[in-house]
Amino acid sequence: MDWAGRSLTAVCMWPGKDSIWLPVLVGLRVVFIPLFMLCNVQPRHYLPVLFAHDAWYIIFMIFFSFSNGYLASLCMCFGPKKVPQHEAETAGAIMAFFLSLGLALGAAVSFAFRAMI
Repeated sequence: MDWAGRSLTAVCMWPGKDSIWLPVLVGLRVVFIPLFMLCNVQPRHYLPVLFAHDAWYIIFMIFFSFSNGYLASLCMCFGPKKVPQHEAETAGAIMAFFLSLGLALGAAVSFAFRAMI
């Protein structure tokens, strides 16, 4: 689904590069953290299971991965356009670095969230 989200930007690029909605939508993805933590992950020690069926986890993961692909692709497209032309290449490289760093840190922090449930 990440690929589908990335591919959709070839057809539709909403919100635009100057829209307030892009950072809002990126920030709203934090909602997925408690949703995943309340899914049926065993063994559980502290948090209750609110989404007992595995289908909920699959649905959340579909929306999570699609939004990651779509919004990350939009940011990577719009980022270099928000800086002066002579800095666009550097901005793209910095964005690629921090995207990779964010993905790696997210994977590492997931073990801490796993311990919390």
